[in-house]
Amino acid sequence: MRKSLLLAVLVILGSFAFAQVKIGVNLELSGRFAAIGNQTLNGIKVAHMQMPKVIGQEVQLVICDDETTREGSIACAQRFVNEGVVGVLGAISSSMSIPAAEVLQDAGIIMISTSSTNPQTTQIGDYIFRMAYTDDFQGKLAAAYVVKDLGAKRVAIFRQIDDDYSYGLAGFFDATAKKLGAKTLVQDYVANTVDFTAQLNNIRGFKPDAIYYSGFCAEGAPFMKQLREQGFTQQVVGADASDDPQCPEGAGAAFNNWIFTGFATPNLIPDPEAKKRAEAFKAKYFASIKNAKPGDFNGFVLAGADSYNVLVAAIKKAGATDVKAVRDALANMEHYPGVSGDITYKGTDGTPKDRTIGFYQYKVKSANDWKKIELFGKSTAEVQ
Repeated sequence: MRKSLLLAVLVILGSFAFAQVKIGVNLELSGRFAAIGNQTLNGIKVAHMQMPKVIGQEVQLVICDDETTREGSIACAQRFVNEGVVGVLGAISSSMSIPAAEVLQDAGIIMISTSSTNPQTTQIGDYIFRMAYTDDFQGKLAAAYVVKDLGAKRVAIFRQIDDDYSYGLAGFFDATAKKLGAKTLVQDYVANTVDFTAQLNNIRGFKPDAIYYSGFCAEGAPFMKQLREQGFTQQVVGADASDDPQCPEGAGAAFNNWIFTGFATPNLIPDPEAKKRAEAFKAKYFASIKNAKPGDFNGFVLAGADSYNVLVAAIKKAGATDVKAVRDALANMEHYPGVSGDITYKGTDGTPKDRTIGFYQYKVKSANDWKKIELFGKSTAEVQ
């Protein structure tokens, strides 16, 4: 009898000793968006190093590569449902985040997309959050810059028609540019396009003053090469998907002077305390990630880290891994001191109340000799 009782106690103690909090990570670690996906993963890993435990239990990261496909993202989400994770971090892109969110919302599992900017993502349900701003903000801010600051009266817009992010962002940009008095001409392409001859011929007669590109670097590299080879010298402005080494490394000097909006890096964060936290995290990042290059650290890294940070903070607040309790804690979060800035979800649709967008410019001599210049930052609060 005593032996059986002792064995039962040891089993119970053992279960506590090996108890783990499982957090899923759904990212584009291979395929077209692999560079951004791996940068985001490194941000999550460093945040995990800093907070490896919560409520007395080890946090286990369950990592799934969605291969930059909708099918892969759905498969990752279904895997996480089966494994009983508390929440899921990712995906980075809207086209991968939206289908995963539908699966996870139905299962009652929290999801925090690290960088999906399509407004639809968090509209899927009350278990879905994001760390990013939305494309209505990004598109309007970019359009105001192009029309007001650059003085463009005619703008050609290139959008990837089969991608939720690119298509939606281009729409917000287009509407705002027209509202500000500019004329626009929209050109469509699809994923993996390498020949933009038809689109460039279409805009030649339009004679744009500037060009807006809402797509990704996989297509942006051949686009920029052909644009410059065909004699177009106009300023090109892109969005946060341009914050990817595939752009300058894929097209070399053709990307020189490309301007784009993206997640704010430490120097562009307006809150001095948040800036200190971001700088401290940056130091930890380079101390922790072997062979990291200066260009590897960007706002995607900070977004990944804070997605992990707020989920762990919500678990701590809930005092348990009950998903509904954690979701409620996350939905009522106010002024969390993140490395990407202040994070408040209370009273929102799952989008942080105040985010900062940075404006950047590539200076490119060659595919192996380039840098990113920080221009300025604009916060949500500042422009509302």
